[in-house]
Amino acid sequence: MILFVAASIYLPGLFVQPKYNFVYVSGDDYYYYNQYQYSVQNGKLVKSEIQKPENQNYQPPREVKLYVHDVAKNESREVSFAEAQNLNLDSSNISPDGFEVTYGSRGDGFFPFFFWSDRDYNTRYLKGHNVSKKLNLQLSGSYYNNFRFIGWIK
Repeated sequence: MILFVAASIYLPGLFVQPKYNFVYVSGDDYYYYNQYQYSVQNGKLVKSEIQKPENQNYQPPREVKLYVHDVAKNESREVSFAEAQNLNLDSSNISPDGFEVTYGSRGDGFFPFFFWSDRDYNTRYLKGHNVSKKLNLQLSGSYYNNFRFIGWIK
């Protein structure tokens, strides 16, 4: 009986595959060390210059890179701002097909070890429908939290 319940909960999630690729930025370790802030407005990528007070000592701006992650191949490729600006984006945390990019843990347990999880705060996972998959992202910069989700490609 317990195996039937476990199978009915977890088995359907194994056959559901994510469909929506996403855009992310890497290398923006700290907000004030960047020259630009990226956001989505009206479904398009927008780049806003960060204004810093002239009398403050700031480190030189860091180079940030934009990437498109292909969820079917689980690989990322670098894109220019002009290329990313032509994409139709949805900045919602959850994709239209019910997946989200998370970090910190992955539940890989199987019966009777459902509650076991691997903790890794430097790794991101695509999570939804009772499954999570480790993402192979291209990250730049030295700070461990150098990933920022921008939006799902519609």
